[in-house]
Amino acid sequence: MYIFNKCRVVLLCILMATSLISCDENAVLRDQYNALFTEVIDLHDELMPKMSELTNLEEQLEAKDSLGQADQQILENLKKADSRMMDWMHDFTDTYVKDRTPVAKMTAQELEQGIEGLQGELQEVKDLRDFTHKSLDEATTTLK
Repeated sequence: MYIFNKCRVVLLCILMATSLISCDENAVLRDQYNALFTEVIDLHDELMPKMSELTNLEEQLEAKDSLGQADQQILENLKKADSRMMDWMHDFTDTYVKDRTPVAKMTAQELEQGIEGLQGELQEVKDLRDFTHKSLDEATTTLK
């Protein structure tokens, strides 16, 4: 009987350790998911104030008496940057904000898929940031 109780205790300890290890794996994945999500949102927050600047520069270019081909391309890039931002925000919200499983309840597989998706979102929003800044710089230089 004594040996049976010892075996039961050892088995219980092994099960608890295994459970804690799997929880730790999910904790690491949750941390990675949350860090990526935060980085994406931070870039979004950096870009949002630029949207009014885009609109202002578009209006200034459209108000010019005549637009050369270079000016038309700059205006088109401003509009494209604005459109890309709106499309990205809509898609991101649909995928990562609306009706999603809370991170704390995600399985390891869901977290891994989410991390992979967020890595793509991060690259997309970085590209959008770079395009937006380039478009703003070109328009500002042209309007000087």
